[in-house]
Formats: sequence, structure tokens, C-alpha cells
Amino acid sequence: VLDSADCEHFWIAPAAICRGLTKEKIDQVARLPNVKSVAFPDNVQLIEPVLNEELSVKAGEVNATVPQWGVTTTGAPDIWKYYKGKGVVVGSIDTGAEYRHESLKNNWRSNKGWFNPYNGTLFPLPVDSATHGTHTIGTMVGSHGIGVAPEAQWIACLGLYIRSGSPAALLKCGQFMLCPTRLDGTHPECKLGADVINNSWGSTKGYHPVYEDMVTSWRAAGITPIFSNGNSGPKCGTTGNPGMFTRVISVGAVGSAQKDPNQLAAFSSKGPGYPRDANNQTLTIVKPDISAPGYPTLSANARVLDGYVLMAGTSMAAPHIAGIVALLKSAQSDLTYDEIYGYLTKTADREVLKPEPEKWYFANGTFRGDGAYNCGNVSDASWPNNRYGYGRANVGTILRDGKLNDTPRPVC
Repeated sequence: VLDSADCEHFWIAPAAICRGLTKEKIDQVARLPNVKSVAFPDNVQLIEPVLNEELSVKAGEVNATVPQWGVTTTGAPDIWKYYKGKGVVVGSIDTGAEYRHESLKNNWRSNKGWFNPYNGTLFPLPVDSATHGTHTIGTMVGSHGIGVAPEAQWIACLGLYIRSGSPAALLKCGQFMLCPTRLDGTHPECKLGADVINNSWGSTKGYHPVYEDMVTSWRAAGITPIFSNGNSGPKCGTTGNPGMFTRVISVGAVGSAQKDPNQLAAFSSKGPGYPRDANNQTLTIVKPDISAPGYPTLSANARVLDGYVLMAGTSMAAPHIAGIVALLKSAQSDLTYDEIYGYLTKTADREVLKPEPEKWYFANGTFRGDGAYNCGNVSDASWPNNRYGYGRANVGTILRDGKLNDTPRPVC
């Protein structure tokens, strides 16, 4: 039926993406016995930062001995004497990367460390189409005090060209992260795959199973998928997807204009999430899974090779968690997803986190929206809840003595 069609097939998911089919041809495909469904997936969007403030911050003004507030809040500096991410590969599916930036140039893995599904070999070295990817990679692994796991290596795939990612490009990136290839997509080497993948992208337009299949393949290979929860708060039920999937760690943001580490960021999307199960039945689950600093975050500026820029969003929170996972994998390389999830959630900071305010305001004092309480009929006083998930991640608790701990610190 599809012999003459323009179709791309993918091994990471049981899917093919075809272009230019007539309605008659689509109907024929839908009736084939080995076709489960035919759909028209939308492009996925970058989860736009709610703040993108250019700063004239240069290398001499970023003190590597004084980590950024978000990095400190994760507890990472407390355990750097034991682990800094060495031996771990962090993957980024985003707008690309500026590999020449001073904070990233020394730990990019150049051997099959870059893939561009849009332009193939046109850009043989990493480029950033919109600055977002460079910023998130900096938070994961950057030097100069901006990264959680500064000795981990990074690889990148340009899944979102400027601000939008096609399903085909994202699936190709998913395959690259699992089995990195040459620039032309040949000679895959699965042993070079990422250990953890940050995904600061998503959609509120509706669920599509093809990304669930991609995530399932990652999980089967031992890769930990991290996704932003979305910037559509403060209302309930605003979690996007794939962040709402059951098989991913979805991350909400803490912070404020005053860098309050104990306050949920006003924009941070709240659960519940509504994914679907194998029988296409809608589920109701608590989301996010965990929270991390995301308002504001100073990280690498792709436009200035020794410059830094402030951004805010769950896009900034998720890479903090990806960096934490890199530290955990550096401590024990064979940790499973379930073990990582357990360490993150059982040790999370909770008692210090602030309750939902009656009203939310922008930094300039303008009214933003009413507080949303007990989303999904889950009490904000219970854990997990649909505001913070299990709480705010703290790797300093997990690795407090250089060994893995799954119990919280005693409250003094």
C-alpha cells in the first residue's frame, strides 16, 4: 500500500511517519491488519522559559567556588568531594548546543556526541538554534559553578529547531540517544548511549503513544528519562506530556524572583496528569514526581562564549534533576530507574516547603491568578501531592556520607 509513499520508519517505536498521502491511501493503511492506529501528531513545542534575561555576566564574574543557588539547593556541592559525575553521559534533546562555551567545551564527548535530524551533515559540530539547549546543558554539567555534575560528559541532539520539534526529528533524537551514530545516522554504537536524558519540551495538545514507546525503549536500555512538567501553572491539571507519562520523572520548579528555594514557582504546572494505559484508558496520576530549582537559573549563554544568562521555568528545573541522576550513576553505575526514583523521592526535602498562597502575583506585583489547592482531590499536606510531587530533590541527603542513602536526614 505504501510502496510509493514518502515514509520514514523508526526502530525505537513501532511507527512510521508518512507524508503526502491521499485520504483514500490513509483509509487503506488504517485497514491493514498490522496497523493499530493512524494519527496526525502535532509538532512538539519547546517549554518556553518564563524569564529570559540577558546579563553582562562574564567568566571573571562567575565564581566557580560559589555555585549558583539552584546547584547549592540540590545539595550537590556537599558531595562533590565524593562524586562529580565522572564516567556518566548526560543526553540533551533540545534546541542544540554551543559546544565552544567556556563552561561546556571540556566535557562534550566528540565521539558520536552530536546529531542534527534536520540538516544532517550540514553542521558537523554542535550548534544551538535558540540558546535554550546550551542553557539546560550548562545546568546539568557546566563548569564555573553552574552545573550539578560538572565532570559528566554530554551529548546533544537538535530535536527542536528554534522552538518546535517534529515527531520525526524527536524520534530520530530518541534513537540517537539510545544508540549514537555518525552525523549521517550510520554506524550506531549502543554502548555509547546516554545514561540520563533531559527533555525540556512537551505539549498540552494531547497524548500520543509514539513518545511513550520511545520512553519505554529508553527505560529498557537502562536510561533515565527526565521531563519538564510545564509552565502552565498555577491552575490544577496543567501538566503537559510526555511529562505526564507514568514511565518518566517529571519535574516541577521551585523558586521566586527572590530565589526562594522553599516556594513553588507560580508558573510550575500542577497535576494531576492524565496519561493512558496499554488499553488506551485514561489514568489519573500525581504529577510532578519531584521538584527542583527553576526560578531563576543562571547558566551558559549560547550567544556569548564566556557569558551567562538568566532563565526561569520547569525547563530549568529538569536539568537540575538530570544532573543529580548523573551524580547517583557516578556513585553506582548500574542503578536502575526504580532505584533512582526511590532515592529521589524517599529523601526529598518536604518540611521546609511553603503551602499554596491564596493569590499569586508576578514579580512586578501584578495579579497572576488564584491559588489552587488540593489538586485532583489530593491533599497538599500529603506526599506525593500535585504541587511538589514527593518534594524537593536533595542529592546531598542521598550521598551524604559518600554512600547511597534512601532515608531523609533527621529533622533537628
